[in-house]
Amino acid sequence: MQAPDTNFIYTETTGDKSNPCFIAGEERQDSVIYIPLKSFNPILPLNKPGHIAGSLIYTLVFLIIFAFLRIRSKGLFSLMLSVLIKRKKYELILNEGIPSNLGYYILALFLSFSILATGIAYFSFHAFYLKPIIYIFCFLILYHICTLCTVRLLAWTFNIRNVKEEVIVNIWTYNILIGLFLSPLVLSLFFVKLFALPLLAKIITICLVMFYLVKLIRWFEILFTYRVSILYMILYLCALEVIPLLILYKYVAL
Repeated sequence: MQAPDTNFIYTETTGDKSNPCFIAGEERQDSVIYIPLKSFNPILPLNKPGHIAGSLIYTLVFLIIFAFLRIRSKGLFSLMLSVLIKRKKYELILNEGIPSNLGYYILALFLSFSILATGIAYFSFHAFYLKPIIYIFCFLILYHICTLCTVRLLAWTFNIRNVKEEVIVNIWTYNILIGLFLSPLVLSLFFVKLFALPLLAKIITICLVMFYLVKLIRWFEILFTYRVSILYMILYLCALEVIPLLILYKYVAL
């Protein structure tokens, strides 16, 4: 019976008698070789998490906090979806006032970054390890704070208040929504069968790339609308978008 984790390939043989495919002085034109699927088609070597209890606790805490935000935040996610779909909708969030709902924004941001940190750590270490998750989470929080401070500094330096407000709203929106959009896929990594993990990994990667492309397009749209210098645009995108990704990739690749 065929093993469930094998694949078939056909190989051409030579006339060497040491070759197992050479029988009775005749060269067989081809042969079927059973090769384990993982060695034949290398994929991301994900395994089931070693800390099942940690995965369950994290999932329950995430769902409780998400339900709390849905009930108490008064349409926070709906406003952010509006901003994601249509750029000019950022004025709705400004009218609501970020400072008055800052607690909900911070809680939603923590929820989003915890999902991202968990997914990145899981792909890197193939288990639910708390230490790398905390490191990645702290890095994402620091990145968010540095981005907001840099935008405020640039807006104060060049006296472009309108750009600052729109960019800040979009930073909060994208950083919160990216993790929440991926949360069903990341949480399912803990509970699906082993054979489904590579497919989930590819789907998560594709979603991340598409979301990041949408984010870059939005930045170009905002900066071109306010006629920001191309030099400043390149410096901003390199310093606050590309370099943090490279640093995170370097840490994950270690």
